Amino acid sequence: MGFVVHETFRQRWFDGNDAGKSAHIRKGQMTDYSKVLKNGEKAIYDLRDLFRRYGYKEFKAGKFEDYELYSDNKDFLSNDGILTFTDPNGHLMALKPDVTLSVAKDAEWHPGVTRKIYYDDEVYRMSSYSHDFREIMQTGIECMGDVDEYDECEVLILAARSLELISGNYVLDISHMAIVREILDELKLPPSEEKHVLHCLAEKNAHGIRRICAANGVPEEAEDKLIRLVRTYGDMDKVLPEISDMVSEEALDQLKCVRDVLEAEDLARNVRFDFSVVNEMGYYNGIMFDGFVEGLSKPVIAGGRYDNLMKRMGKKCGAVGFSVSVDALERLTPPAEKNDVDVLMIYDGDADIEALSRESSRLRSEGKTVLAERGIPEKLTYGEIVRFKDGELKKISADDLE
Repeated sequence: MGFVVHETFRQRWFDGNDAGKSAHIRKGQMTDYSKVLKNGEKAIYDLRDLFRRYGYKEFKAGKFEDYELYSDNKDFLSNDGILTFTDPNGHLMALKPDVTLSVAKDAEWHPGVTRKIYYDDEVYRMSSYSHDFREIMQTGIECMGDVDEYDECEVLILAARSLELISGNYVLDISHMAIVREILDELKLPPSEEKHVLHCLAEKNAHGIRRICAANGVPEEAEDKLIRLVRTYGDMDKVLPEISDMVSEEALDQLKCVRDVLEAEDLARNVRFDFSVVNEMGYYNGIMFDGFVEGLSKPVIAGGRYDNLMKRMGKKCGAVGFSVSVDALERLTPPAEKNDVDVLMIYDGDADIEALSRESSRLRSEGKTVLAERGIPEKLTYGEIVRFKDGELKKISADDLE
């Protein structure tokens, strides 16, 4: 029969006895968790704090949903891989590959009100790097409901701030789907050819666009306008005058508002307008963006306005948000430290255990990592080796133990 501690006694002991408190909060022993956490793990905690400061509330989804939710909106997902299973009632279920759809299915519209949530949750999808199924931590924000221009700008601010937390060297590329849609409509291409043009636009492939336009008899004026859009990107102040004669006044005013807000937040220097940022046109409308950091070729942040997804789900709501690729951030994790431990402490079998423990604790209190062993483990790397003998430490070399 196990020993049972009465709950009241246990609580009193922890409340009143310093020895019961966590060692890491004692004076001089605070842990620097930045040395322990992986790059992606640290980002999750930093981003969670950022999102909370803007009033976003935590959202937790279940691990699986009806497969129909994902099959009906497969184009919205970043890849085709969905892990499925049949539940005891014969329903086809899917392990959650995305959080946005889980939030959107319960969205409601109330005038003048939005639901602002953040999440850091596991999703099950194919890794963009290893190309096999993995449990991946996904984090991000969603703003759903009566979304207005302020909400869009706030999401862009949070996207830029998130990139700042991840890396000092970042770029946020912003596009506008209404502008791209307006120019595409002038081409009057069949859906299959429009898809090819979008692919060329994403790659800034002007030659490919001209080839498709020529094959489909697109008027030269409409073709030239799209080519101009492909070649127009860079600092916001530079781009706005260049597109002023080929976009609607409403879209231009939206981009000017974005520029003004980001400049006021001192974020404009790392932001560009780039209309090659495109995604599934059936879902997205308005502002869209990708965020990059130095050292990774693919975006670590992707998002935008996706009212069209809400309409397809039968929702009156507007929606804007982004996700952060924690999977990609792990590739930014710096190389492991040179040594496994700072100090390898060798002791004999008859050593004074209390004194041994006291000496190893003293070294750890100085910020060193310490491994106490009676011999040298294979393949272990260490900064220095010391011998504990007769209650004292003496620095030695591995040769001294032979």
